[in-house]
Amino acid sequence: MLTLVLLAVAVGWAVWAWRRRTPATGAGASAERHARALRTPLVRIADALGIHTRAGTRAGNFKAAAISEARVGALLDHLTAEGFTVLHDRWLRGKNVDHIVIGPYGDVTVGDTKWWSARRGGLTARAGRLLHGRRDVTDWLDGLHWEAREVSRLLGGVPARKVVFMYGGARLLGPDGTPVAELVVDGVRIVPADQAPAVLRRTARIPGQRTRAELTARAEHVLPAHTGR
Repeated sequence: MLTLVLLAVAVGWAVWAWRRRTPATGAGASAERHARALRTPLVRIADALGIHTRAGTRAGNFKAAAISEARVGALLDHLTAEGFTVLHDRWLRGKNVDHIVIGPYGDVTVGDTKWWSARRGGLTARAGRLLHGRRDVTDWLDGLHWEAREVSRLLGGVPARKVVFMYGGARLLGPDGTPVAELVVDGVRIVPADQAPAVLRRTARIPGQRTRAELTARAEHVLPAHTGR
């Protein structure tokens, strides 16, 4: 019996190691890869026994992020039939950019998928701060500010809009507590994920400084897919 258990663990470890080394691209690929890396055979055994571990919790968070990014990515991909370029999970100086969307007329949007659960309350903007329930989550936008600056620089100074695609069911609320279509905090638009295509269609009506073809070729060169090799 012990031999069978050890054999099962060994096989599981080998499969885990192989899957860690398998490159993947697309929306949510980096988060999925982190989740797999954290869920070692020992962590899987602990999960099966109902033992909570820090690695298991982090793996669950990455898995949720991977699912939400993949679903938002699928929504954005519908825009390609309308002349948009949609790039997911792009490598940027050791980090990844969730989504880059280049409109038909050359406008650029850097998008970040965020999971904000309805269980913690709604999202509100007050005095320039973003609150999720009672928790101040304004600093969650710092990464997107940095990504937009870097993408703009790498694309030759073309302005890059910043949009958070919100997943998880939390409602967007105005100052009086009533639902609103979107929030804007420090230049970042926060919209429900299912409204992402409509929002990008509206912003794409303004011509950019360069053509979509030029920007797409440049982005493919300086912002390669994050394969994790």
